[in-house]
Amino acid sequence: MTHPEELTPRLEQVLTAVIEHHIATGRPVGSKYLAGHGGFELAPSTVRSELARLERLGYLSHPHTSAGRVPTDLGYRYYVDNFFRSRRHCVQDGGFGSGMGSGIEEALRFAASRLAGATGLLALVSAPVESNTAIKHVEVLQLHLDLVMVVVITVSGGISKKLVMFDEPVDRGLVDWARSYLNDSICDCDLGSRRLRLKLEEADLGPLEASFLRSLAPAFLDEPEGSAAGLYVEGVSRFFSLVELEAGGQVHGLMRLLDRHDEILRLLTSELMEQRVYLRIGREIPAAAMQGLSLVAANYGVAHRNLGTVGVLGPTRMDYETAIGSVELTARSLSRYVEEIFN
Repeated sequence: MTHPEELTPRLEQVLTAVIEHHIATGRPVGSKYLAGHGGFELAPSTVRSELARLERLGYLSHPHTSAGRVPTDLGYRYYVDNFFRSRRHCVQDGGFGSGMGSGIEEALRFAASRLAGATGLLALVSAPVESNTAIKHVEVLQLHLDLVMVVVITVSGGISKKLVMFDEPVDRGLVDWARSYLNDSICDCDLGSRRLRLKLEEADLGPLEASFLRSLAPAFLDEPEGSAAGLYVEGVSRFFSLVELEAGGQVHGLMRLLDRHDEILRLLTSELMEQRVYLRIGREIPAAAMQGLSLVAANYGVAHRNLGTVGVLGPTRMDYETAIGSVELTARSLSRYVEEIFN
């Protein structure tokens, strides 16, 4: 999307009035209404002229069945990027973090439920992404003479296991050595990372130890089974009611999309490096089924490491102030939670 053109103060004022009235009512906004209720002293002819100019610039559109205007994706983008952000207030905690419970799954489910209730939108909370977390502890266990299990625990609380079968019995002393060596040398490395691979390959070891380590390496370098982040979704019924009112033709596409959590997870994890709340409005969202919607999201995690994402999905005609404030609050609460249990 092209960057919105800078508007004059009067055009900004008119655009703000249109967007906020449309968000509140869902109806197109006409010049007669704005002249009488827009909060500024402009003649109806002047308002009509400014509305027409905003439409030419791409900030408003003109439904064929109405004399009023409605915001476009570009209009909403200008609204949230400029004057809206400078005057919004911070949503208060209100004890948000007190019900998160003692386990990460319970905390994520609670966060999604609370976020859906606060915004009336579809709440999305992704579990920590294992491929983006560091190794906290390694266990190497000998289950049988020729069978070893490697258990990897990450700083996000994720656990992956891998069984390694050998052609000959394995010396128990070698197993104990590997456990100690790996905990000393590869903790704090990301699973599957180049840094981890170099540490495993460049180790100055004897032939026996090096061969044993090569056999265990897939436990750290391969994508762990079940490592894909989970997705917690709340507010589905109300969300579909809203979408059906706004754009009925999208409902079936969205239902199919929500059945495929991997599509939504890809969208959320693609922005995992973002440090602040971010918005994707309409056609800014890559998934075609979501291009009549807006996504407001923020990442949560521990110091210097984002682990997952909190977001809401809803019509472009959403209450952005409540959505942004609630998403920020949820991300902050989850960050405090994971800092406490993972560090």
